[in-house]
Amino acid sequence: MKDKQQIRAEIKAVLAAMDPAQAARSASDATSTLIAQREFTDARSVMIFVPSPGEIDARQIARAAWSSGKRVAVPKIRAPGVMDAIEIHSLDTDLAPGTMNIMEPVGNNLKVLGELDLIVAPAMAFDRRGNRLGRGGGYYDRFIDEHTGSLICGLGFSEQLLNELPIEPHDRPVNMIVTNNELLRLPRNGDR
Repeated sequence: MKDKQQIRAEIKAVLAAMDPAQAARSASDATSTLIAQREFTDARSVMIFVPSPGEIDARQIARAAWSSGKRVAVPKIRAPGVMDAIEIHSLDTDLAPGTMNIMEPVGNNLKVLGELDLIVAPAMAFDRRGNRLGRGGGYYDRFIDEHTGSLICGLGFSEQLLNELPIEPHDRPVNMIVTNNELLRLPRNGDR
């Protein structure tokens, strides 16, 4: 089996080679699929990620959440390896480039959301058992550890869904994976 660095490099190259128009259509297909699921419709609070280059665009999920009265949070880096879920009310005015040049919530009065019904997580790759390969910083693994009652949904392009990934003890799986071509429901955090 390939190691994590090899897989990251290969997926990064595949994503960089995607046609931008096709990537936008695929992102829309994936987010529309998630929005139609009971896990989304039943959620009162949703955490999304603001895409970095090569990541699927999850912002449509925030718009759908607001239109149905849900609370929306996005990650903000608090310290090396640690992030919080900060509530936002606008994708236009509540975000600015932050740590590692990733769009983050701005301002001092933005609220940390403790309870999250649904956490939508990015990755470099997922596998069919629910394992997730991030960018290597461990931010989401630690965050998932702190939110064991939340449903964790991996969101990505079909090219990011592999048959198997190498895993380590600190790696945290997702409960659901949505791509532009597939929807996989997996056991909850404690059910593995």
